[in-house]
Parts: sequence; C-alpha cells; structure tokens
Amino acid sequence: MGKENLKLLIFDMDGVILDSEPLHENARQMMFQRFGIVPDAAFPDPVGNSSSGFWREVIKKCGIEGEPYDLEREQYRLVAQQIEENRISPSEGLEELLCWAKTHEIGIGLASSSTRVLVDDTLRLLGIEKYFDYTVSGDEVPVKKPAPDVYQRVLEMAGIKAGNAAAVEDTHTGMQAAKSAGIYCYGYRNLSSGEQDMEAADKVIEKLTEIKSDYIGN
Repeated sequence: MGKENLKLLIFDMDGVILDSEPLHENARQMMFQRFGIVPDAAFPDPVGNSSSGFWREVIKKCGIEGEPYDLEREQYRLVAQQIEENRISPSEGLEELLCWAKTHEIGIGLASSSTRVLVDDTLRLLGIEKYFDYTVSGDEVPVKKPAPDVYQRVLEMAGIKAGNAAAVEDTHTGMQAAKSAGIYCYGYRNLSSGEQDMEAADKVIEKLTEIKSDYIGN
C-alpha cells in the first residue's frame, strides 16, 4: 500500500493502544477470588475473545450466580481502575505514530470488542482521546470480532473504502475481523497477548512505529 493510498489507520484497543491484557487478567483473578473459583486448563481462553462470552462459559462451568454482561462490566470497571491508579501509559511508540498520522492527514479510528464505557474510559485515562476521529465498541455492533462488524462500522463512519485503510491487531481473532472487512492488517506482536497465530496478518511488526516506514519515502 503506497503512502498516497492510506487514508485511515484503525487500531484495536486491548493489547495495541495499551498493554492491557495483564490488567484484564488481574481483574479476572480478583473476580475468581471473590467467587472462590480456581481456574484450570479447561477454562476458555479469554485473550482476543468476548469477555461476556468468557463469563458465560465460567457461569456454566462453575455454577456461579450472575449474568455474563454484569460480570463483563465488573471486569472492565476493575481494568479502568488499574489504569487510573497505576497511571498506565499508552503502548510504546503509539503517540509518535498518532502524531505522524495526524501530520499526514490520515484519519484515526478504533475498533474494539470492549464496551463503549471501557473504550471512553481508556482513551480518557491515557490522555489520547483527542487523536481519535472514529471509535466503535463491541456493544455497538450486531456481532463482535472475529466478525468484521466493528471494522465495517468505522469505515462507514469515515466514508473510507477498505482499500484505503490499514488495521493494527494483536490477536488472531482481531486479524480475522480486519481481513474479513477487506482491510490491510498489521499483526502487532505483543508478548502479553500470548502466542497468537499471525498468519492472517499482511505484515507482522514488533513496534508500532514500524508502520511509518511503510509509507515514508513512498
């Protein structure tokens, strides 16, 4: 993709704009302790997947009281609390990349499976909400990732064709969503996200600032 073709850069949130997977794991562990749950190898993998779906499986497996969406909201509340109390910073190189995009009049979007409340809290607490032109959360579309809905909604809001956009994802599920929407996808290797299958990515990167090098000089 040439520099002149990129009109919109779309980021996943968890594991991309911040290293949040450890925060989600801390939140889940706090909730497990509250319910007296000792997770085992048979527990579903929560990384890159729906949090409400994860809690639905936990309720079924452990017989605990509660509704999946209520437990998801509690998990997200605990994540936001950690971001604020620990003064978590954005991922290394993110603000540099966002500033570069703005300088080159490239739109900036966010496509997350998390809820609107967590999306807004995260961008505000990180102090980067001013950069984002379009944000879509998982509770604003019919189907979450790996379905393409969140990406399609961002494209619609921006009035940009898929061929003029690029996505940044750290999980196989997210990469599937971006590719299903017809969007060029960078696979961002975040060690906190575990061993993710990067096969769906068009290009795998270790640092967010590597994205700039694909367009500088083109």
